[in-house]
Amino acid sequence: MTMAMWDATFLQRHTPDGAFADFDAVLDQTVERGYNVVRLDPMPQYLDLSDPDRTIAFADPRPREGYRPWFFDRPVSGPMVRWLDEFMAKLPERSLHYTLSSWWRFDATDETKVIAKPHTHVEAADLWLRFLEQWSERYGFDRLVCVDIHNEVPYFLPDFRNRIQRETGSDWSGPSFSPALIDFLASDINEAMDRLRRAFPQLQFTCSIHGDTRWLDVPVELDCLDVHFYADADPRWVARTRFDHFMGHGMFQRDDWFAEFSRRCGDAHRAIGPMLRARQRAKLFAFAGWARQRGMPLTTTESWSTWYYFDHADLDWSWLLEWAEWSVQDAIDAGMWGWTPHNYLQPQFEQWQDVDWHQRLTRTFLRS
Repeated sequence: MTMAMWDATFLQRHTPDGAFADFDAVLDQTVERGYNVVRLDPMPQYLDLSDPDRTIAFADPRPREGYRPWFFDRPVSGPMVRWLDEFMAKLPERSLHYTLSSWWRFDATDETKVIAKPHTHVEAADLWLRFLEQWSERYGFDRLVCVDIHNEVPYFLPDFRNRIQRETGSDWSGPSFSPALIDFLASDINEAMDRLRRAFPQLQFTCSIHGDTRWLDVPVELDCLDVHFYADADPRWVARTRFDHFMGHGMFQRDDWFAEFSRRCGDAHRAIGPMLRARQRAKLFAFAGWARQRGMPLTTTESWSTWYYFDHADLDWSWLLEWAEWSVQDAIDAGMWGWTPHNYLQPQFEQWQDVDWHQRLTRTFLRS
């Protein structure tokens, strides 16, 4: 599978002048570039599929977050279930499949529109149960590859990391997972998976994770394994690029650090690029072995270099794209079932227009 991360952006930018204004055009472009699976966040925390005319609104982020690569980039309001209806009618007309995922973002303007705010995977599963019943009635499950009930555990379920601290006494940033933390994660995630499987035995369920090798000690029962491998897992890259500093001081809000960050990324890539690749490749193979051992097909729907970048005169994409090109052969060698070159496969990015580049990489992966 060649996979593109769209998440909620496909609805939140479905405005007359938005990147996803024309679903037909974007879907055709996706097929043309060689991608066959799109990752969608249908916002189960907001969308009630039984109430299609219900309006969801998001305020203009630009006064506060003018450098946001994904999600909504301007005010948007509308009957998003109707927009989803339009999209789901068009997708099956192409050679495309989809996955469902959730960031659990609570940033709509009207807090009364929140259907539920889960704090554990079991609570998230309960909301997904209701949502998937509606999905089955409205769209069916044809072309649905898998359901990711929490994108990048533990980062986006409300208060989940604080709950880990309270219930296990463990800090997520420690060098290894404590026995209490391992038991907590396995218990919560596995119970959530069991509830969903009992209700929908025909579907595949997962929770996506970072390429953090501490997970290899957690006996999670996932149907498939979506792992996100990023450069900030390597302290040599973080130190050279000052990634943590920049992400903590102006991500989405300022561009005065872009030039220095870009220069540092290029310098790091030239200085130790092969070493960074070697360590990331070893980590990929460790997860590939775990996936085979536990019977979980290995995919990635976002990965490889930096998880934050933006179209800007001060940001050079050449190093990022070279890293993406490395990833194809590494994914093939690891036996991945699904791969993506980077997490910027959306039409608002200038790089989306380089059709030949996308075709060359997707063709290589699919022909393997």
